[in-house]
Amino acid sequence: MNILITQVVTYEKKKGFIFSLSKDWIDYASKIGLNLIPYNYNFQKSKLDKIKIDGLILSGGNDLSILNKNKANFFRDSQELKILKYCLNNKIPILGICRGFQFISSYYKSKIYRCKKHVGTFHRINIMKSNYINSKKLHINSFHNFCINELFRKFNVISIYNDKSIEIAEYPEKKILCFMFHPERKNFTQRSIDKYILNFFNKK
Repeated sequence: MNILITQVVTYEKKKGFIFSLSKDWIDYASKIGLNLIPYNYNFQKSKLDKIKIDGLILSGGNDLSILNKNKANFFRDSQELKILKYCLNNKIPILGICRGFQFISSYYKSKIYRCKKHVGTFHRINIMKSNYINSKKLHINSFHNFCINELFRKFNVISIYNDKSIEIAEYPEKKILCFMFHPERKNFTQRSIDKYILNFFNKK
């Protein structure tokens, strides 16, 4: 399966914009059988139309520009908006991870707020009815400074942490799945998370 994945963006005066993708993603995708295509932020519809894209991952890293105004964040937001709309228009499955979840929620005019005790820790969460997994509980990592506690009404909230922040949400009509945790990093219920992602991308 060919999965397009967005990259972390940094900016240096002498070098300009620099794109990077964590080795964790490369190793993780290889393990579960996904072929990652790093997105180079050069949106060309004609070229994308020729590539068979089975899914999009909006990865973590960076902050949204509405939360942290710098050149890299503005650039990444403007470019990811193009690829998000392309995938929505072409009914391509979209997996939002951490910042990716925040970006999708911002696109749908949801609320994002600064939160505490969500960086460098692990959570046990309960799973409500989901389209892609039967597990009742997950034990996940947490590496974010911003949380979401309200979403556009067509999202199904799948898991809420003790502080009322949303950890997992699905938008079946648009084939969107969102995690606030990182599947590519250590999780204590990794097999269940892997199955969740593979079921979402329709890989059995």
